[in-house]
Amino acid sequence: MTLLERLKIETRPAHDRIEAAIDLDRRIASRDAYRDLLIRFYGFHTAWESEAAGRIADRKFFQSRCKTQLLARDLEALGLKSDDIIRLPQCRPLMPLPAPEAVLGSMYVVEGSTLGGAIIAREVENRLGLTAETGCAYFRSYGRDIAAMWKSFGAVLLKASSPEADDLIVGAAQDTFTVMHHWLCETP
Repeated sequence: MTLLERLKIETRPAHDRIEAAIDLDRRIASRDAYRDLLIRFYGFHTAWESEAAGRIADRKFFQSRCKTQLLARDLEALGLKSDDIIRLPQCRPLMPLPAPEAVLGSMYVVEGSTLGGAIIAREVENRLGLTAETGCAYFRSYGRDIAAMWKSFGAVLLKASSPEADDLIVGAAQDTFTVMHHWLCETP
């Protein structure tokens, strides 16, 4: 079994749990509810990107996948001022990221969410009329390159795979799902 197969199998319950709990229909039913969802994503990504950036082995690879600026742009398009965005609550505590392999496990969750983001973006456009330019850049983060970005992430993940690293990677992915679940599904 490859590391990607193991990750998919062992994180499936956590993935299903967060997908059921997030109540996406309610969260994209109005501009205000959608803005509140983006605020929660912003709080997660701001904290996570700051923490992970200091531990990842390939910073250029990591930076090309950061989403905080897209979320800030969406929030501004939805009426928040940059001073207000900077002061939004951040997700604390985060999951432990003790090594580059743990960051990769955590990235598995974050990068995987971009695949679902493409589906969410279509729903946001249909329901709220928002495009990448008017408040839905985060969910369209990689545009037409989404499959290529996932494939390149998978290649980096598999290159890092080893009997010693795999447990750390899978554990970090599971921890990330848990933290995201608490952060995205709790009432701010």
